[in-house]
Amino acid sequence: MAESDTCLRNPTLECIASRHRRECLLALNRWGSTLPVKQLAAYLAAAERGTSSLGTTEIEAMQMQLSHVHLPALEAAGFISWEENDGVVQIATHPALDDPRFERLLKINADDVDAILSALSHEYRRITLTVLEAEQTKSRTELAHEIRHRLPVTVRRELPSAEEIGLLLYHVHLPSLDEINVINFDPATGDVSYIDHPVLERVFTIIFERDDSAVEKLDGFLNGLADSYQEASRGTNSKADWPHFWNDPYYG
Repeated sequence: MAESDTCLRNPTLECIASRHRRECLLALNRWGSTLPVKQLAAYLAAAERGTSSLGTTEIEAMQMQLSHVHLPALEAAGFISWEENDGVVQIATHPALDDPRFERLLKINADDVDAILSALSHEYRRITLTVLEAEQTKSRTELAHEIRHRLPVTVRRELPSAEEIGLLLYHVHLPSLDEINVINFDPATGDVSYIDHPVLERVFTIIFERDDSAVEKLDGFLNGLADSYQEASRGTNSKADWPHFWNDPYYG
C-alpha cells in the first residue's frame, strides 16, 4: 500500500516546525530583509545558549547548521534566497510573511511547539485533530471516513480507500499523535480521544481567529481562512474541515 504524500503535506508548517528556522524568519523581519549568515548564526547561538558571551566555536557550529540544514530548508519552502558563497541571506516574498497570524505562529515559545507544528503539517493529522477537538472521541474507522470525505475530490481520487487510510492511521499517524500527548489512542478498541494541549489550542486559536487586516490581502497566507472554514464545515456541526489551500505550495 503506497501513499503519495505530496498533496497531503504542508511545506510551510513542515519548514517552521523548527525553532531555529522560526527564529531566522523573525530575525530577518526584525533587523532587515538581508543579513549576513555569520550575524544570523551569532544571534541563534546566543538565543540557544541564553547568553551573548560566545566563543568562535559556538558561532561556527551554528553557522554550519544553518548552511547545511536550516537555510536550504527555508529556501526550498520559498521563505528566503541564499547563495552560500555570498554569505548573505535575503528574505523572499512568501505570502505568509505578510500575514500577522503567521508571525504569531513564529513567536510561539514552548518546549513542544516543534512537535505540534510537525504533527499539523500532514493533512490526515490535521483533520484528525480538528475533528476530535470538536467532537472529543471517535473510532479509528470513523476518522478514516471523515478524512477521506473532507479531502477535495481531485485529491481523493489519487488517495487510498478509507480502509487503507484507517491502516495508515493505526500504524503511523495515531501513534505519532499519541506520543506527543494530543490524543489517547487505544489500539485494541480503535477508540481515539482528544487531549487538551495548551500549545495545540494556541495554534488553533491563531489559525481560526479572523484577522480583518490580513483577510483584506488577496495573497495573504491565511486569506479567507474563516470564510473557507465556515463553508467547509457547513452542515457538519464541527470545525473539522481545514481549507484545502493549505496544500497549495504557493500559499503554504
